[in-house]
Amino acid sequence: MKSRLLALAFASLFVAGTAYADAPACPANLDKTACVYFKEGYAAGMDDAKAKMNNAYQRHEDSYDSRFESAFSKGYEQGFKDGQK
Repeated sequence: MKSRLLALAFASLFVAGTAYADAPACPANLDKTACVYFKEGYAAGMDDAKAKMNNAYQRHEDSYDSRFESAFSKGYEQGFKDGQK
């Protein structure tokens, strides 16, 4: 059982890492921290689009600091758009 859970954990990290790695370059006006939130938003948007969910970055409000909501939402919108292709 433990080995199965470990395998699932590694698989989810691999899948999430793939979307994160596929994220486009951050907009030039974002600092390093905002860029991280942009890429996390991109991965979340991509996942939601592929799962045929509604476009709603607010569903992930526990995934970002409110100070970086704008960066997360911009990344999410781009990821959701790209995930629909």
